[in-house]
Amino acid sequence: MRIAAETMRRKKEKEAREDKEFYERITSGPQWFIFKTVVVFCTLMAVVTTFEVFVDGPTKKLSEKAWKINRDWEWTWHKVLDVEGYMFTPELKDWSDRVENTLKMTYSPVFRTGKKLSFDVKVDESGIRRHEQIRDRSIFTWFPAFQILLLIPLITYIFKRQSPWFNFARVVSFVIVLPGTLLVMYFSLLQ
Repeated sequence: MRIAAETMRRKKEKEAREDKEFYERITSGPQWFIFKTVVVFCTLMAVVTTFEVFVDGPTKKLSEKAWKINRDWEWTWHKVLDVEGYMFTPELKDWSDRVENTLKMTYSPVFRTGKKLSFDVKVDESGIRRHEQIRDRSIFTWFPAFQILLLIPLITYIFKRQSPWFNFARVVSFVIVLPGTLLVMYFSLLQ
């Protein structure tokens, strides 16, 4: 019994020592520097994309040639518009009462992507301005889920502990969050 207990104690000590060495290896040196770079990049992107969502950039009046009705898509009670490569879906009743030549596109302040479409709608004798948010792949429609995803590396960095959750979150940051951020930047912001 005593020999078995001593063997178990040595095995536990060896596992604890190996876990500590692994934790020290992943939280120091080049691996840790790369992780901190991912943390800074993702946190910066979370701030920038949040800014993009809440702050409007320049607004430009659109000519009749800058947009077209997209007949490839159907959406009940909506008109599908292709405006400079962005998809907008104003309600049919608003679109049918719109005042001609009043379309304006608002862009985001940093990346200058199309954010929202506005147009005047004739109501009685007066007109009101309607705003339609972008519908296709966009950080504006993914708010706040995208920003929460971007904060996973920062939360992992702040709550750095020698635990399985830390290891899992660190791997998720490298395998899902960073590549996902780069793909979103490419497809929705830089195209």
